Amino acid sequence: MTAAAVRQSSDFGGSEANRVKALSRVGMGRCQGRYCQLAAVELIAAQTGCTPGAVGRFRGQAPVRPAPVGAFLQDGSWRRGDHV
Repeated sequence: MTAAAVRQSSDFGGSEANRVKALSRVGMGRCQGRYCQLAAVELIAAQTGCTPGAVGRFRGQAPVRPAPVGAFLQDGSWRRGDHV
C-alpha cells in the first residue's frame, strides 16, 4: 500500500480510518494493520486536517485459519487430524 493510495482514499472517503481501510485496503495485509495503522492514521489526519484521535483506529478482525478441503466434505468422512 502506498501513501498516495491512502491519501487518495481519504480524499474520496472522508476522515474515518475504517472507511479509508475499506476503500484502499490499507491494514488488510498479513499483519492486519499492526505495523501500518499508526502511519495510515497519521496520513489520514494530515490529509483531512483532523486529529489522529478523530480519525480513529482500524476495527480488529479475527484471524482466518486455513482449512483443508476435506473439512468441507458432506459425507463426514474427514476427521480432525486427517490430511487431504
